[in-house]
Amino acid sequence: MKMEAKDVCVEIENDEFYSKFLNDSIKPLVGENLSVTDQVTKLAQGIEKLGKSLEKQVLAKHNDLLTQASHISDLENTLESVQSQVQNLLRGAEKLKERVHTPYYALENQTIMLERVQTTCNLLRHASKILTLWNKLRTIKDNPSKEAIILFDLNELIGDYDFQGIIILEEILSAVNQRRNELLNESTNSLQSSLLNGDKAKLLQCFRVFQNLQCTEEQIKKTVDNMLNDLKKEINSALNVQMVSIEVKKSSSGRVAPGKANIMNAQDFKLKLWDNIDKLFKVDIYNSCTKVIMLQTVMNELHAIGNFRTIAKKFWSDLCLVFSNELEKSSLTVNQSVEIDYPKLLKCFNDLLSKLKCKDLELNRSCLIKWENSFLSKSLGKLLEPVRSIWHLNQVPTMDQIDNAVRVISEALSISLGDKQLSISLANSVAKSIKQMNVEAEQRLSMDNDVAQIIESPTSSQQKNADLCNSLYYFSTQIKRVLLNMNSMLPQESVQIVHNSLKDISSLPVLLMFAESIKNSLYIILMTLHDEPDLIRADDPIGKSLSCSPYMKELQQFVSRCKDIYLSMYNEKPALNECYMNIARSCIERFIYHICNVRPLSKFGRVKLQIDCKYLEVALSPLVSDMTEIGDYYRQLKALHLLLEKTPQEIAKSQSEGASLPYSMVMMFLFSHAGHQLLAPHTCAGWNIQKLMQWLDTHRSEKERLDFVAGALQRYQNHIRQNQIASYDEVYPVLLQMLEDGRNSLRI
Repeated sequence: MKMEAKDVCVEIENDEFYSKFLNDSIKPLVGENLSVTDQVTKLAQGIEKLGKSLEKQVLAKHNDLLTQASHISDLENTLESVQSQVQNLLRGAEKLKERVHTPYYALENQTIMLERVQTTCNLLRHASKILTLWNKLRTIKDNPSKEAIILFDLNELIGDYDFQGIIILEEILSAVNQRRNELLNESTNSLQSSLLNGDKAKLLQCFRVFQNLQCTEEQIKKTVDNMLNDLKKEINSALNVQMVSIEVKKSSSGRVAPGKANIMNAQDFKLKLWDNIDKLFKVDIYNSCTKVIMLQTVMNELHAIGNFRTIAKKFWSDLCLVFSNELEKSSLTVNQSVEIDYPKLLKCFNDLLSKLKCKDLELNRSCLIKWENSFLSKSLGKLLEPVRSIWHLNQVPTMDQIDNAVRVISEALSISLGDKQLSISLANSVAKSIKQMNVEAEQRLSMDNDVAQIIESPTSSQQKNADLCNSLYYFSTQIKRVLLNMNSMLPQESVQIVHNSLKDISSLPVLLMFAESIKNSLYIILMTLHDEPDLIRADDPIGKSLSCSPYMKELQQFVSRCKDIYLSMYNEKPALNECYMNIARSCIERFIYHICNVRPLSKFGRVKLQIDCKYLEVALSPLVSDMTEIGDYYRQLKALHLLLEKTPQEIAKSQSEGASLPYSMVMMFLFSHAGHQLLAPHTCAGWNIQKLMQWLDTHRSEKERLDFVAGALQRYQNHIRQNQIASYDEVYPVLLQMLEDGRNSLRI
């Protein structure tokens, strides 16, 4: 049966004609291929099929359908019972609503009545307090502070409720408001007069009134704002170019000659402008600042609650900003005058702050940075201008030109007195000027091949170099004199900046070029001592009158000639002394090298070398008057003098007790006491004296030099063994012991 019903449905759904009627949105189509009669017939057939299918299903399910029909009857009975119960519940709810609403409305009315009673009580209570305070207020005389307290309390009471309509209070409320305004106006007027007269006691009284009226902050803001507005007008007036010009014309009329009016008027304008600015700071701004500081002091003494500890600081900050804005809005002429004479403006600020002596006030430089930068830029241009003009046409500056440049530098440093930061900034500009001077001079120094020649008379290049160095030295000494005179007034940072810039100015680099040429010539002269015949003379020197060797006389003449002809061209004594010391040290050192390596050397030769040691001091005296200034080099020369008269054993003993000469040099000298088989270290290496000097110059380590000597000793030992010589040279053991002592001294 199920399959038959399903088949009927499937047949209808799949039928092209019937399927069109299954869609609700499709209407029966008349224009089909079938005629209307055929369509109706087919529809009737389909309905008949569905009817038969339904009948079959009803017959098959009739027991189930009857059961469901009986259940529907039971459901209707149940619904009727539920409906009856719902109606009873609604009636009960309505009765409950009536029982709740009645007392609620009654309670609401009682609450409203109670609230009104409470309000009335409060009004009466407040009215009573107002009347009491009013009566108390009327009894107070000449005590604004207490009046303020009562008026504040009255104002608080009046503000709590609306007393409109209460006749008894109408006049009182009006009188309270009027009295409060009167007291506030009186205190405000008293505040202004107290600030003007500097009456601190009255000012305290005013602020006690304001504090009791709870309007302190408002009054302070109003007072400070009024001061700032007044100062703004004064600043604008002082910087107003038209007003200044009118005043200048009035003051200068009838006294300026024709043709000079513009120049005089410009000068008078500048003087009048700075008079205005000076008066502005000394009178208007000073008076306002003292008032604000007094306000700050009073508020600190009252210990008022609120942000009252920065009144003066904020006022000063706002004032600096106002001044900066007004100055920036002023005319180009005023701005240019301020840029040119910016230190005057800074002095006005600094003098004012110094006069006020308030730790909360300090200059806000950021407000003036525009004019400060412009001033510094112009100042740098002024400082560099004389330097450029010096070198524009001249190869060597004159004294007058240098004096002019120093004068400009002195003026630049002096105009910054009183302001540390500006002084440091100007000191940096001065340092740039000094550096430019040095750079220009260095570019003109000649570095040709003949610049350090010491054979002929000084060349034009050498003379030019000397003149340039002397000019720079004069320039440096003059600036140092300026610094010395201004040392107590200038900040030490500024002094140090300028001093540091002068460090690069020195004649020493040029002098050291001469020193190298002089030393090379001295080295050649000293080399000739090995050719002196007196060093190997066999006769006894005792009782003979001996003089120094010819090479030493030549050395003395050469040193004197170099100083008189070449080095005397330079005026810078510190650089000259350094050059002299450099030459003297190198000469003594090379002399020691040669003496310690002279071989063969007789007893007569040692005495002769002692005389040369003594005479070397005389030869170098044109350069160094006090030989002790050379330090260790002079001590080594003295030690060498003593060394020449001692035996090897005495030398070893004195060396172990501590001596000025290094072990390596003493050991080289001891080879001159040995026989011909104990070859000197440089002879073992196959070097001549010149090669040895070069090696010593480039190998200054004592360890390397000891190893160099040790190589000669080792070669001698090998020679003795290979040739089976019975005994060593008497100096050999001394050398071995000194070698060990020297190496031990390096480990300490």
